[in-house]
Amino acid sequence: MKEQVFVSIVLYAHNNEREIEQGLVQLDKTMMIHFKNYEIILVNDFSQDGTLEKAHSAIKNIYGDTTIINLSRKHGVEHAMMAGLNKSMGDFVFEIESLTIDFDVELLYQMFKTSTSKGFDIVVASSGQAGWKSRMFYHLLNRVSYLNLSLSTETVRLVTRRALNAMQNLKEKVRYRKALYELTGYSKTLIQYEAVNKARERKVNRENITLAMDALVSFSHFGLRAAHLLTVVFFIFSLFMGGYALYNYFFNQSVVAGWTTLMILISLGFAGLFFIGGIIGEYTSRILIEIQNRPFYSTKSVEMYKEKKTRLELVKDSESASNQ
Repeated sequence: MKEQVFVSIVLYAHNNEREIEQGLVQLDKTMMIHFKNYEIILVNDFSQDGTLEKAHSAIKNIYGDTTIINLSRKHGVEHAMMAGLNKSMGDFVFEIESLTIDFDVELLYQMFKTSTSKGFDIVVASSGQAGWKSRMFYHLLNRVSYLNLSLSTETVRLVTRRALNAMQNLKEKVRYRKALYELTGYSKTLIQYEAVNKARERKVNRENITLAMDALVSFSHFGLRAAHLLTVVFFIFSLFMGGYALYNYFFNQSVVAGWTTLMILISLGFAGLFFIGGIIGEYTSRILIEIQNRPFYSTKSVEMYKEKKTRLELVKDSESASNQ
């Protein structure tokens, strides 16, 4: 028997012309088998290849309600996903940030049953195959965060409507959803799965580095602690250099005027001051972002496709095939 709740799937796409057709059709078939009402929301983050054309082609074989949100410029994963989440209407919402799907799509239904049977508002799934760069970043963030975070690499996430609404109602402009969901306080669990195929590891680029810095600055005291540590280091170094200068003055009469020592002291001292000033400037820029209250994303167009009338026939065929 099909589940009677309404379910949304929010997908992120950017230059995914190779994977998008198979991914959309595969997800639609799985949702159609298990849920009576569902929608698929595809966020096209200003793709420059044939992603949109391939999506239009895939829609011919999709039987659920489908929405394509075309953004006017590249926004990155976090802001693009917010566009899809704001559009979603489901009682339960799946968040899939990559169309390179390395899991059996039946995992989605397993996540739903885990949420409904055990009362978890947030269910995440991971293959545990994160690269060393991701593991190092999450280890650092979890250690220095004042929120007692337990973040890790997540492939897909399921959230209830109340958890999603709580996250969306937070006023922060740095929309790092993993940490924001932790702020809501709703219960969370992790499902480990064995990858059916090896997914491509995300390359380190400007977007990833910016997101990592945003997370460290906004959800931890990393910047302030680094500034305090450098202040102590350079203070100790200044004392050492002062002691070294006094030692030479009293015990080394042949020493030449300490131009080298003075320049080293000034150079390192100013380097520390500039770094600390940069940290302060970073926090000041965050304050400016919060005050400006600019929109998270700008939409070029929204395409909506209603479920096909022939869907019922396909559902019956699927159910009969599963009963045999």
